[in-house]
Amino acid sequence: MTIAEPCRLCGGVTSARFEATLLGRHVVRYACCNRCGSLQTQAPHWLEEAYRDGGLSSLDTGAAQRNVQNLAAGLAVARLFNLHTATDFGGGNGLLCRMLRDRGLDTRVIDLHAHCTYARGYVGSSQDRPDLLMAFEVLEHFAEPRAELAGLFAFGPQVLLVSTDLYEGQGPDWPYLSTDTGQHVFFYSRKALQQAPDEHEYSLTHAGGYSLFVRKGCCARWKLALARQLLKAKRRRWLQAWAVTRSTAGTQRDHAEQLMRTRTSRHL
Repeated sequence: MTIAEPCRLCGGVTSARFEATLLGRHVVRYACCNRCGSLQTQAPHWLEEAYRDGGLSSLDTGAAQRNVQNLAAGLAVARLFNLHTATDFGGGNGLLCRMLRDRGLDTRVIDLHAHCTYARGYVGSSQDRPDLLMAFEVLEHFAEPRAELAGLFAFGPQVLLVSTDLYEGQGPDWPYLSTDTGQHVFFYSRKALQQAPDEHEYSLTHAGGYSLFVRKGCCARWKLALARQLLKAKRRRWLQAWAVTRSTAGTQRDHAEQLMRTRTSRHL
């Protein structure tokens, strides 16, 4: 059965799939796009309630461990593609930003729903033009994915590294629906994600739960092949060990920088 709302990513006709109760009280329709194959909720009117206590739900007990995994992925991609600046979009309290800065990658954090605790002084803006843009567990939060994805590519990064679970026909018992938080509202098929780089002049590769968008013509093919190997889940433990044990000279560098800023501001 088709429903009135078109796909919020590609504008295609959608067909009803199932209903689920979000936040314990909102009965929400889910539909699949007949064109791009994505799953989406009805227009999400409950988001203010879902983010009332900030971006990180108390149910997200895997957040800290994901930061370790994403530290490894982000650092490996930056080193492989010779990227020197990065922005963690949707980076929450800034923990990943802080860990990447500690290891020498000039990183900023942006999050509309969270207070930056760990990377104060390194909050980015939409005017940033980083070499590497990261958006981990962010895309599924986009209420208007077409416009918000375009906003990510508007940063103009050489590489955009994201993570989001792909929709492959799962039903109402799929844990990634995150019905108790109400924050996940759009779920991309592999086909849907492939449309974005075609439109924005990027190539796309998937590996180990990550999607890697690389600006066309900016790197050799062997680097893409190596990136796919490095990000595979079976190499994740080795990659995490490598990342965690890197030198953290950036800690003292940033301390000296922030100390100078603090002392300067006192004399203004």
